[in-house]
Amino acid sequence: MFVSVEVITMLACAVSIIVAFVSGCGWLISRMDARFERMDARIDEKFAAQDARIDEKFAAQDARIDDRFARIDERFARVDERFVVVEHELAELRIAIARLEGPPRRLIGLH
Repeated sequence: MFVSVEVITMLACAVSIIVAFVSGCGWLISRMDARFERMDARIDEKFAAQDARIDEKFAAQDARIDDRFARIDERFARVDERFVVVEHELAELRIAIARLEGPPRRLIGLH
C-alpha cells in the first residue's frame, strides 16, 4: 500500500494542530487555576480581617452588656435587701397593731 507525501503531511499537520490546541487549552486552564487561587487567597484575607473586626466589636458589645447586667444584678440585690427590711418592719407593725387592738371583742361574754 502506497501513501503519498501529501497525505502524510496532512496527517502530521492535523496531529500537530490537535496537540497545539490541547496544550493551549491546558496552559489556559493552568493559568486560570493560578489566578483563581490568588483571588481565593485575597478574598480569604479580606474575610479574615473582616471577621477579626466583627469579633472585636462583638467582644466589646458583650463586655458592655455583661457590665450592664452586673450593675442591674447589684441593683436587684439592693432592692431585695430593702424588701426584706420592709417585710420585717411590716411584720413588727402588724404585731404592734394587734397589741393595741387587743383580743377580738365578743358580744357574749365567756365568763
